[in-house]
Amino acid sequence: MNNHRITISEVAKAAGVSITTVSRYLNQHYQAMSGETKQRIATVIAQLNYQPSPLAQGLKGNRTHTVAAVMVNLEYPFCMSIIRAMSGVLTPHRYKLMVCETLGDPTEEEKWLQTLQAHQVEGMVLQTNGANNDLLTHIAARQPVVLVDRQFDVPQAANVITNNHEASARLTLGLFQRGYARVLFVGETPGPVSTRQERLTGYLEACQQTGFEPWTVAADQPYGPACQAVVRELSRNLPTQPFAVYTANGLIMRELYPLLRQLPIDVPKQMGLATFDEPSWAHIATPSLTCVRQPTALMGELAAKAVLRQLGETEQGLAEQGDNLPVFGAVTTVPSQIVWADSTAGPTRSHSDDKISDDTL
Repeated sequence: MNNHRITISEVAKAAGVSITTVSRYLNQHYQAMSGETKQRIATVIAQLNYQPSPLAQGLKGNRTHTVAAVMVNLEYPFCMSIIRAMSGVLTPHRYKLMVCETLGDPTEEEKWLQTLQAHQVEGMVLQTNGANNDLLTHIAARQPVVLVDRQFDVPQAANVITNNHEASARLTLGLFQRGYARVLFVGETPGPVSTRQERLTGYLEACQQTGFEPWTVAADQPYGPACQAVVRELSRNLPTQPFAVYTANGLIMRELYPLLRQLPIDVPKQMGLATFDEPSWAHIATPSLTCVRQPTALMGELAAKAVLRQLGETEQGLAEQGDNLPVFGAVTTVPSQIVWADSTAGPTRSHSDDKISDDTL
């Protein structure tokens, strides 16, 4: 017995139209839809015996009480922290959270955005790369859209970010102040992604301010080969003066850390280690790892509360917090912290000098 349930994607493919078009047909939104298209969709639905679920059909206008989180990489602690915080806000208000992963692929992101529209989600919180901003502009005109982590100019969307540029500059300055003569910055090619741009420019600003020569290496995904190349070069040409390695995110540091620790060099006297993000293993590493702690839980909470406020929810203090919530069409910046630890004690400092101290930005 074949229990396969025909999906809206299969209907769209058979009819030669988008998922959004099928969704509009099911909800009797026929504006700008030709009679030929309507007939073709109707024929395919009959042939496939498609039975739309109440969620996909949106109960013909009734609310679904579903909010979507569209994240780049669910392996990334940043993303999971955002999701957990959103769930903690949405669940008491009886909203469901739909989680999607794009792996940074613009095409995959576009497919998810179309699918989420077809499923009538009432709001979206996204970590996007900016390739689908036209589609996001269309969506944001109809429902709450919050962009987290990466800032883009999408009219009517809210942006919730952290102070990447300032945190990166402060971390780099701190490494120079701790006696490291050079700081190697390892990060992805910036492209249009604001976080990558700001962390790199913050690093370069600190180098210029102190007069130290910049030293950068691009490590794009997959990170492994690039990190191996970095370590091979260091093993051939180890700097004669103390230096530090600063990675632009925790995933790069995860690949690089075990390779760097194999080098015949003392950490932290000859080589310091620091990263943007706070990996779960940062404080159990030996020595403990200096990192930039992003306010991920707060960012997720603010994003979810902003969506609920736009949807008309006022219970549990949302109305009272209204003045402090992200504004749609504007940018909200939440500061990060630098957590100085043993891995950057420096050539002239003792480990105890830097034992887990927070530098709030």
